[in-house]
Amino acid sequence: MRLTLIAALCAFACAGPTAAIAQDEDDWEFQHEASLNQTVAAVRYDAGVAIVVQCRDRALSAALIGMPAGVGGLEVQARRVDGRTDLQTWAPGPQPGILMSTVPARDIRFMRGGGLYSVRTADGAPRALRTNFDLPTQSANLDRVLSACGWDLTDDRDQLTRAGRAEISFRDPDAPPPRERPRGRGARAGLPEPAAPTGPAVPQLPVAELQISCVLQDLKLTGCRYDLPAAATAPEAARTLRRMEGGQMYALNGATPDGKVVFTSVPSTAIIDYLLTLPAR
Repeated sequence: MRLTLIAALCAFACAGPTAAIAQDEDDWEFQHEASLNQTVAAVRYDAGVAIVVQCRDRALSAALIGMPAGVGGLEVQARRVDGRTDLQTWAPGPQPGILMSTVPARDIRFMRGGGLYSVRTADGAPRALRTNFDLPTQSANLDRVLSACGWDLTDDRDQLTRAGRAEISFRDPDAPPPRERPRGRGARAGLPEPAAPTGPAVPQLPVAELQISCVLQDLKLTGCRYDLPAAATAPEAARTLRRMEGGQMYALNGATPDGKVVFTSVPSTAIIDYLLTLPAR
């Protein structure tokens, strides 16, 4: 997770009324800082609650700020006043009360258009979240953020239902657990084993620019693609997609997820390096 990016998000969301921001009539607040290669759109509410979307150094992000303390990663059902619905996953941010979208471009496009935007966890979820946002009627400033990072304003896969984590798995749930690595393997004689890391694991947010979507057919990954157009032309992109195409998925709890879209990401230094060479918009 890029901490400088998140710090900028927090600074903008918490800025007072004298901050250098622009707001068109009933559109998202907007800020562009050329020196930081940063474009931000936000909408703020009472008690420090905000939605902030940002393109910084060609990295796209979407954040919910001011969420209840103790709420970690969540899968939520999102709903719009016009009847649109979607399954969304929000990961814990670097500070309590911040949630980050794991598929920001899709979630940002879902927020285009005004009116009610509600998110709800399923009944019985370990962590509950139920909240409503009244969005501005205009979305031109959201579009400016998407365009600044090279994302399309529309995507045909936004019309496909997203497969939930309770429906599918990349691993066979009936397979035996992997064998534990024997202790001391590879250690040199006379040297103690390295101490196990202590403390909770730091959440790793998927990099939006490496996002890959595939459509499930007969529980196989098909039509795999990089969703950021520029990423598809980067070195190693075609080879990565060939490796993923036809990959086996596993249904959970009797689910029938065929026809749904699956999002994942495969780290690739070459692709990130390529994207950083592209001129800023």
